[in-house]
Amino acid sequence: MDTQNSSKQLRRTRDGKMIAGVCSGIARYLGVDANLVRLGLGVFTLFGGAGIGLYIVAWLVMPEDGAESSVAEDLFQKAKDNPSVQDATQKATQKAKDVFAAKPHSS
Repeated sequence: MDTQNSSKQLRRTRDGKMIAGVCSGIARYLGVDANLVRLGLGVFTLFGGAGIGLYIVAWLVMPEDGAESSVAEDLFQKAKDNPSVQDATQKATQKAKDVFAAKPHSS
């Protein structure tokens, strides 16, 4: 067991990964074989297609071993720092304020 960090963290792994390390990371966190997680994900994919969506969401929100943030956090930070995104957000906020201010209040 890691003596520096004894708390379990859900992270994508670099070792034992087949695509992005999601299944092996979940397996390590749960203490099971990665093939069981892959099998479960395959079942979800075959019966309804939810497995692919679950995998993508997990890839976005689970940080990789050694990384400080997840892919989704990195994307949100880049978008937040982008001047065109800031401008669009400011315009949308102002438009929403204008729409709500123009609505007549009914009694």
